[in-house]
Amino acid sequence: MLLSLKHTKLLGNELKDGIKRLFITRRPPLIAPEFSCFGITDECMLSCKMCYKWKEDIFIKEKTGKPSLDDWKNCASSLRRITGDSFQINFGGGEPFLKEGILELIHFCKKEGFKVNVATNGYLLDEAMAKRIAVSGLDSVIVSLDSLNEKTHDYLRGVPGVYSRAKGAVGFLEKFCDGIYKGICCVIYEKNLDDILSLLEWADNDDRINSIYFMAAMRPNNTPENSQWREKDEFSCLWPKDPLKASSIIDELINRKKNGSKITNQICQLEAFKSYYQYPEKFVKKTKCNMDRAVHISSTGDIFLCYRWGALGNIKTDDVVSVWNSERAGRVRQDIAACKNNCHFLLNCFFEGDYPFYLKMQ
Repeated sequence: MLLSLKHTKLLGNELKDGIKRLFITRRPPLIAPEFSCFGITDECMLSCKMCYKWKEDIFIKEKTGKPSLDDWKNCASSLRRITGDSFQINFGGGEPFLKEGILELIHFCKKEGFKVNVATNGYLLDEAMAKRIAVSGLDSVIVSLDSLNEKTHDYLRGVPGVYSRAKGAVGFLEKFCDGIYKGICCVIYEKNLDDILSLLEWADNDDRINSIYFMAAMRPNNTPENSQWREKDEFSCLWPKDPLKASSIIDELINRKKNGSKITNQICQLEAFKSYYQYPEKFVKKTKCNMDRAVHISSTGDIFLCYRWGALGNIKTDDVVSVWNSERAGRVRQDIAACKNNCHFLLNCFFEGDYPFYLKMQ
């Protein structure tokens, strides 16, 4: 059948429109997620001085139903569609191992192709738990340990016996979870300042430990915004009273990092810690915040980029990919790009770049 030039042009235009619609429908997100945390539960058996999640949540005004295990699995499957092969899901809390079905969910995420990490206080990680972890396929476990002084660690964690359980957790993981990555996380506080270097020396010389990561003290979780929180008596054990002493200890961390220590912090991040402890009120972002690339899921299933800008949906009712590509998410990314909030959160968990902070002296 012969077609006129007019009909040929019309068909050509329809074909182009069809291809265009297909491209729009299947195009990848303009910004791909780079990190994700599933805040699987806010429950915890400890009463930590630096985290008040064990108290009633002051930010949740209405009680809502928690996601089912299937909701979490659907969330992971959706996230898989927009993430690369090496993408890691971090499970946090509260204490993640308190969540019923956590190891089944970890196993599901592994089958989906994710790398999976859990941050834990180690309290529940006994022989039986370690054996179950081995079957789940969990890639890495980061155990919180703030000091080799048992009294200091237990004081900061608010419950006797936490130190011995955290140390024991390392042993159980080594014995029953062949090949699992084991890290230590320690926050630099006033209370444990004199214990930092001895903890590092232990980690560096213990073949069971793969790494140690240091964090800077922040306003405790589940407490009201207050720029003067460091001056409160209840937090006196957290904020270093002598910033020069803190800087000196961090200088030694930098020195040991340069000489092959297991410290995983970037040197520039440790340098940033020094500035933060000396000038906490003047310590702000210099470059655009990277939270526009984050996928955070709360214990109630709410989906966030940054918690400051409100929930974009909920995994009980919404598909993560649709939320990620939504106009509302786009507006939040614009808000994040323009954000001037003196946010210290990036200093610890999502630090990147050569030195993305500066001291605003004016």
